[in-house]
Amino acid sequence: MTAFYGALCALTTALTLLAGAAAHLTRPTALPHALRTHRVLPPKAVRPLSLTVPLTEAALGVAAVTGSRIALAAAAALFAAYAAYSRRVLTHGAGGPCGCSRTEVPMSVWVTRRAVALTAVAAAGAALGPGTPSGARLATLLLAAPACAALLWSLPAAMHQPAPVTAEGRPWTSPPVR
Repeated sequence: MTAFYGALCALTTALTLLAGAAAHLTRPTALPHALRTHRVLPPKAVRPLSLTVPLTEAALGVAAVTGSRIALAAAAALFAAYAAYSRRVLTHGAGGPCGCSRTEVPMSVWVTRRAVALTAVAAAGAALGPGTPSGARLATLLLAAPACAALLWSLPAAMHQPAPVTAEGRPWTSPPVR
């Protein structure tokens, strides 16, 4: 069973990294815009990071598909860095968009929590090893890993609760309770 969980963590990590890389590569202005808006990094660091992040995610994602424990450990470190960065933005930055997907998701505690969860998943994959399930376990793995990756990927957007507004665009307030 350890082989199954190791493979599940490895494939979930790989799919999440590849989804992140694809989102950054198909919307190349989102990450630099978010990094500038956060006002946490020096302006000269924005462009190099905006180029490095998607390439790192893609390389680690491909390597994680093969079950490389080194790639999974590196992915855990990358996700931990994302968690630390998002926490820093939330405590000292200017807020703004997450910059992590093709949709406009605001930076929130859910971005940090997702990064922490992905750190744990990648670290578990590195610790357990990739494993090679077969038969029914392989079929379960091929269904479960994309589901886990999709759920983790969409967590910040799913938990975002925009303030309700009236048809005129003013903030909605509830009537007084009598």
